[in-house]
Amino acid sequence: MTSAPPGRTGTSVTAPDLRCAASRSTARRLLDGAGRATLVAYRDDPDRPHAVLAHGMTPADLVAVALHDGEGLPEPNQCGEVRLRIDQHGADPSLRVATASLHALAHLRVVDDSELDTLHSLDLLPTDVGWAAEAGAPVALLALDRAVLHGQGGVSAHRLADVVGEQTFPRAVEEWECREIVAGLGRERTENLLADVLAGRRPGSVGHEHRTPTSALTHAGRTLLADVDSTGCTWLRVEHDRTRTVFAAFPRPVTSVSELGAAVAGLAQPAV
Repeated sequence: MTSAPPGRTGTSVTAPDLRCAASRSTARRLLDGAGRATLVAYRDDPDRPHAVLAHGMTPADLVAVALHDGEGLPEPNQCGEVRLRIDQHGADPSLRVATASLHALAHLRVVDDSELDTLHSLDLLPTDVGWAAEAGAPVALLALDRAVLHGQGGVSAHRLADVVGEQTFPRAVEEWECREIVAGLGRERTENLLADVLAGRRPGSVGHEHRTPTSALTHAGRTLLADVDSTGCTWLRVEHDRTRTVFAAFPRPVTSVSELGAAVAGLAQPAV
């Protein structure tokens, strides 16, 4: 987390709030379809993960998941206890590095064909889950109260009530377009922006340093986009001996691709 240099104020005061808002935003996005999810029925078969084809939130604040198969899970309309994990990877495809993971304990119920037809007819399933169900994938509903996020700002716990109800941005289908918009900053303007955050001239935060893994040494000296969300953008600064994240905050949350374009254009302007 950044702190303001002598003579400057503001960044050190707002950084914890920025980090909290970014964590909530990431948790909301992961629950609503971003990332890759897995389930483990930890009481019955703790060593067997179940692949999730698609997931997302329903209007009733349940997580709907489309499963590869239902083997080893409760029969339809029977409840079971599962551990949910959703992993997020960096936005830059040249380096597939984990940037966040969400963990939650939940009660799972596999829906039967009749209920699935009803959910379809009322348009209550997330789009990707519905498509997978149409192809024959079993669907389950997960009820959970809280989740723990391991992210760039550390570990944070979130009540479900605190992360649902707000608009999710970007949705999974918008992530590529958002990446392209931020990439339009170019290398020089991106480096200038991050220098401003590091110097306390712009609102943002700096993550903990980690030793650069051998697999990432070919990227040493590069700055790679890690994530874009409603609160700001996060980059990975990869050096030979260390890797750390730098988060640059938007002046206000964005809720659409068009708003993102304007916010990124604002980041490109010199700090005042």
